[in-house]
Amino acid sequence: MYELEYVRKRKRRMWAAIIGGIGVTGVATFSIAAFLGHRVGSFTVALESKNAELTLSERSSFENRSSFLRVGEVPGFQEITYAKLKSLGNEVIDNEENDYTLGVRTNAAGKKFTEFLKYTFFIKNVGLDPATYDFSLQIKDIVATSNGQTLEDSFRVMVYRDGEPNIYAKRLQVPHFDENGNPDYRAPVSVNEADATADFPFEGYATMFKSSTEIMSEKCLELQPNDYRKYTIVTWLEGFQSSGDADTLRGASIKLGVEINAYEN
Repeated sequence: MYELEYVRKRKRRMWAAIIGGIGVTGVATFSIAAFLGHRVGSFTVALESKNAELTLSERSSFENRSSFLRVGEVPGFQEITYAKLKSLGNEVIDNEENDYTLGVRTNAAGKKFTEFLKYTFFIKNVGLDPATYDFSLQIKDIVATSNGQTLEDSFRVMVYRDGEPNIYAKRLQVPHFDENGNPDYRAPVSVNEADATADFPFEGYATMFKSSTEIMSEKCLELQPNDYRKYTIVTWLEGFQSSGDADTLRGASIKLGVEINAYEN
């Protein structure tokens, strides 16, 4: 197990809670907020399609179809490194048999905490005609602390689409430069290239959020009747890119939403 002392030579603990809710029809909403041991809420997914028949499920067998999915309560979040998350392997993280409790741990005092949240769900066309949908992972709200600090610097989102992962992070305010002297505003996935070690290698750069309000988006064209797509969304607070400590981040939050807009071709 990696200790945070090795991340920045000082011990930091950042706790967060997942708060779920539906803001508008067709929006899956969850929040990451900085708290100390606070336990609230859930992760929810809702879908309503017009002129297309889609359904949601946590299982590829779709024995339990629904237009609304809910994650149970999870303990507070603690920073981890991507190296630790990666060591689990894609076959474990992107596995429908492993639910949202996969990232829940228990400390020496017997108190539970969350290292990462992962949620896998499926979208299936149960209609008679091909359907197209727009999938957008959006930033719905950012709340800073009273002194203006946010969780954005350390916030990471990994999205698996049919087994293929991609990691997203906020655009840097100050760029680094490539070998040709060109500015690059992508944030490192984890440790900075100059600070990489054998134990904590450089993991490359994350894909920049599409905008200040949208992390990523895609269009799924002509999802055929009885075909489905699989999504796994993973969120964590990256220890090598910490925004601060628990005390200074108390009250900060990021609220995300997945908007799925479906229609017949």
